[in-house]
Formats: sequence, C-alpha cells, structure tokens
Amino acid sequence: MLKQLDDPALTYDERTLLRCRIAEDLEYRGQVEAAREALGELWQGTGQRPKLEGLTALTAAELLLRAGWLSGLLGSAQQIEGAQAAAKDLISESLTCFQSLGNLVRAAAAQSGLGYCYWREGAYDNARLMYDEALKKLADNDDKELRAKILIRCMVVEACSGRYSEALRLSAGATPLVAASTNDALKGRFQLALATVLVFLAKAEHRPDYTDRAIIEFTAAAYHFEQAGHISYLASTENNLGFLLYTIGHYAEAYTHLNHARWLFLDLKDSCKVAQVDDVHARVLLAEGKLHLAVRVIAGAVRTLSKGGQQGLLAEALTTQGRVLARLRDPIASQNKLRQAADIAEHAGALKEAGCALLTLLEEHADRLSEAELLATYERADGLLKETQDTETIARLRACARRLIAARRAGLPTAPKRSRADFWANFSLAKRVRAYEARYIRRALVEARGSISRAARLLGFKHHASLSALLQGRHRNLAHLRTPPGTRRKRSARVRHRRRTPEAKAKNPPKPAKILYVEDNELVAATVKDALELEGWQVETYADGAAAFDRIMSSAPYDLLVVDYDLPGVDGLALARQGRQLPHRKDTPIIMLSASDVESAAREAGVDAFLRKPEDTGEVAATVQRLLAQGK
Repeated sequence: MLKQLDDPALTYDERTLLRCRIAEDLEYRGQVEAAREALGELWQGTGQRPKLEGLTALTAAELLLRAGWLSGLLGSAQQIEGAQAAAKDLISESLTCFQSLGNLVRAAAAQSGLGYCYWREGAYDNARLMYDEALKKLADNDDKELRAKILIRCMVVEACSGRYSEALRLSAGATPLVAASTNDALKGRFQLALATVLVFLAKAEHRPDYTDRAIIEFTAAAYHFEQAGHISYLASTENNLGFLLYTIGHYAEAYTHLNHARWLFLDLKDSCKVAQVDDVHARVLLAEGKLHLAVRVIAGAVRTLSKGGQQGLLAEALTTQGRVLARLRDPIASQNKLRQAADIAEHAGALKEAGCALLTLLEEHADRLSEAELLATYERADGLLKETQDTETIARLRACARRLIAARRAGLPTAPKRSRADFWANFSLAKRVRAYEARYIRRALVEARGSISRAARLLGFKHHASLSALLQGRHRNLAHLRTPPGTRRKRSARVRHRRRTPEAKAKNPPKPAKILYVEDNELVAATVKDALELEGWQVETYADGAAAFDRIMSSAPYDLLVVDYDLPGVDGLALARQGRQLPHRKDTPIIMLSASDVESAAREAGVDAFLRKPEDTGEVAATVQRLLAQGK
C-alpha cells in the first residue's frame, strides 16, 4: 500500500483514502508513530481536526475516524489532558457521516472506536453500550475480523467490570473468528484478553487450573505479538503475567516480567502504561512489606495518571496509594486518597473500582470511623458492587457486613476503644481540621451538583471565589466534583468584556501562589506541604531530583521553589543553579531546606533563603510569605 502512494494516477481523494487504510493497519499492529506519519500533512496532531477540504464524504469520514483513533492512542500514551474527549468528538462526527452514507460496516468500526475511548476513561457501561450497538450493525457475512475485534474488546470490558462469566461467553463467540484469521495481532489480542479473564477467575474462585491455563495463553499471546512486531501489546502481556505471578505469591518472578514490561513501555514513551506497571509493582512491594519503596513507586504512578483522562486507572492507583499510606500509619492521607478514588471512579462509571476503593477504606480504617460513617460507606459499596461476579470482592463485602452486624448485636461501639496514647499517636490538628473541612466541602458540592456558587452559599461563604481558592489549594483533590468548565452557561459578551472596577477586583482575589516543593523525606514533605496548603497556596511536590529538574526546565509557572539539598538524581544546588539560568526563573524566589551545612554553596547557586532541618521546618510558611511579598 505504501508503494501505491507513489502512483501519479491517484487523485487527491484516492491517495487520502489509501493513507487512512495504511494508518489503520499500522495502528492495529501497534506502530502508532508510523500511523501518524502515514497521514502526513492531512492531520496536525492529537485532538486536532484534520483537513477535509476537497474530499468526498466517505473519505472525510475515514480521515475523521483515523484522527480520532490516533488522538485517543497518543493521548493515552502521553497522558494529554482532554485527548479522550477530543477523540470521542472526532469519532462521533465520523460515525454520523458513515450512518448518513448508509455504510453500516464502517459505522460499526467508528462505534467500536467510541467504545474504546469510554473504556479508557473507565466508563464501562457506556463502552458496553457502544460495542453492543456496533455488533448490531454487522450482519453475519460482514467483516468477520472487525466482529472479532469488537468481541475481544467486549471481553476486556466485562473482565474490568467483574463479569467474568459474560467475558467467557463472549470468548466462545470470538474463538472461531480468530481461528479463521491469519492476523497475528488479532490472535495475540484474543489470547491476552482470555488469559486476563482466567487470571481474575483463578483468584476469585481459587482455581489453580485457571492459573495454569492463563500462563499458557499469555505465552501464546507473546508469541503472536512477536510475530506481528506489536511491542506495546507484548509489554502488556509481560505486565499482566507479572500481575498473575504476584497474585500467587511468586514475587521474584513477578519483578522480572514487570521490569521487562516497564523497559518496553519506556522505549515506546508510553507514560500511561509505565504508570500501570508501577501500580502493580507497588502492590508487590506492599505484599513484601517494603512500604517506603511502595509509597514512592505509587506516588509516581498517581502523578502520571492524574494528567490524562483515564479515571478508572487513576482510581485503581489511588486505591493502592491509600492502602500503602494506611500501612505507613498516615490515616488521614490514606482516607482522603481512598475517598478520592471512589469519587473519581463512580463519576467516570467505573463502579467496580469505586466499590473496591470503599471496601479498602472499610478494611483499613474501620477503627477510626464512626458507626454512621461505617454504615454509609458500606451501603454505598454494596450498591456499587451489586452486579460483580468476583467472589473475592463479594467475600470482602460480606466480611465487612459481618463486622457491622456483630458489633450492633453486641450493643458495642463499632470502633474499639483506644487509649489516650493511641489517640495522640501521629496526631495532627492541621490534618484533622483539613479532613473535616473536606467532608463538608464534598457534601456541599454534591448537593449543589457541582455548582461552585451554590456550594459556596451552602457553606456560608460570601463569595464563591473563596471556595474556588480552596479547590485550587489544599482541597484540590475535590476539584473533580465541580461542574466542568465546558458545561457552564457562558456570560454575555457585554458582561464578559466589562472593565473591572477596583471594587470588583477586591471581590475577586488573585489566584493562590503556586509552589514547587522537592523533598525525599516523606515525614518532612508531608509536614511542610500541609503547612503551606493551610495558607491557601498550591503545592506541587516531587521526591526525586531528576523529575523536579524536568519540571523546572519546563514552562510550567511557579511563584516560588522550595528544594532540599540531598536528593536522588539531581541535588538541590543543581536545581537552584539551573533555575537561575532560565529567563523565566531568574527572579523566582528559591528556598533551600536542608540538614546539610551547605548554606554558602546554596547562596552562590542563587538561593534566596536557607533553612535548616529539622529546627527551621516551622519557619517555611513565614519565609514563603516574606519572599512572595518582596516579589510583589
């Protein structure tokens, strides 16, 4: 097909259609960059609308479909915010075009593309609906390979939803279609999906024979992906095999496969898949009791997944992070992460992930929750998990129910009494106040259906800007509950462009200062971060000097930098020195907080203030206030 592009007899429309066919084939083989190059000047990049001038309706629809597919794939790999929404818009437009032309086969392909976008976001019910509609458009004698692709994607959705019996039923329908195909990528995807279903079934039903079958299917999938040259799915196979070995306690072997998967995804520059591998890696570390390593690994995965629109994956990573923080005896942070995971997953439609986050909250923090909180959390989890077929999840749910029932029958408080020493262990007034504040802000936003102004009135704020500042600052983990900006009613041009008076400016305070904070000591990092956020400032934290170096070198705006000296990767002196060489950072205030005697070197590097750990830790907020005031 590539050679045919050189044919001078081809019209512009014919050449464009051929480019689309080439891109589609390369996409399915996992060669996403090559697929993007195949479209050439027809498409400017992720989320962009392609050039449709001079094309027939059919060719324009094909180009829209390819641009949408590639936007979704590249947006996921690079964690580009809004990429999935843009992909859905482009694919929806192509679907409308195909339907108007009466081309049901290509309409089914477009509908399958929409289902894939919904699956990435964790909206499994919507994905299932799209796939069902796509299958209805295909007659028995239509494109059998397309039908097989859709059935395989349906299997994955049902597995993610915990409906394993339905996934196996779908595999029976896909088996003859896959067997008749000569497409190695298709065969590999089918066996990968089947192996994944068997992994969940083996764990849920305690079936070691399913584990053996899954390993066989994973091995076959890897062979076919190697034959097809599909590196991305080969890496996914390695990741899933690592997960399987983790579930049966073979941790050393799990690390081998996870490390291989991570290396392959790094080579592909797929940050989303790297984060998925890190989530599994953190679970293995947690199972081995290596908590301090686990908390670092999962923090990186959460940071990466927070940038894209794949809410189901983000919720899973947040749940892992919440469990790790609970084991590190940081109950407030753990509870916040688990509640955030449940809110994000439920909002996206990933009901199983939402329910599992709440189960983890009950399992890890039952002794810290009131009876009313326990009952409300259990009822919510029970409603979210009512359709799951995962027997392990059902067993966890029943165990929580038995605990509640036994406590109430005995007439005892659900939470065991704790001694005064236990109560004050790791106590933080700032964290307690912040947790109670977050509870009421969450309730106000839910009752106001995401409206900032209505929620602010419920909370008693005079101006909604006060609530906005909190959601941008110390309660930014609740920002997902607010109404998306695109759904708000636009103000009239007259109001939007009206000159702001001094009185109006006073009513709308400026945005809170944004601070980049680099510290690898978890206890110090948590203490300083809480102190800064309680002042209303936005704090972006990093535990690795190399990661912070990338952020400092970027164009991301920061009002102030706080860095430790002794950091993994790149030390604080190098961060300060490099920052001062950048035009947009040369006047940015920098504070170094360190236990090492490097004040003179820090001053030479361009640091504005030097504070010693631990004695000066309490002075960080006041120093930030002073430097920001001087800057203004």
